[in-house]
Amino acid sequence: MADEQGRTFEDVHGRLAEIVDAVSDADISLDDALKLYEEAVKLGLSACDLSEQDLDAFMAAEEPEAEEASGVAAPTEEEADAQTPDAGNESDVTGGAGTAPAGGGFSHPSAAAEVPFAEPSSEA
Repeated sequence: MADEQGRTFEDVHGRLAEIVDAVSDADISLDDALKLYEEAVKLGLSACDLSEQDLDAFMAAEEPEAEEASGVAAPTEEEADAQTPDAGNESDVTGGAGTAPAGGGFSHPSAAAEVPFAEPSSEA
């Protein structure tokens, strides 16, 4: 795969290696080092995008192979949604340890216990 400029992951990696060599030079000016740093950041983001594209393409290619091997087609998005529990069913989210309290969100078990506050005594 290639990015908007037609660079592959290997191209980006090679340019990043060149930048590392350039900024390692003791004679580089601060302005030049900052320009190279900015370029390296952009290249790093491009490398992340390229690796995600490659991963997406790999995963898309693996899905049909997995279906063929198992003989069972993966569920469609509608079928997968139909198999998930009803989010509005209160019995799924209330009661028991480790479940969400009525106010939503989780709380630490000790948060429910009230700790009495004792005023400091003036007697010493």
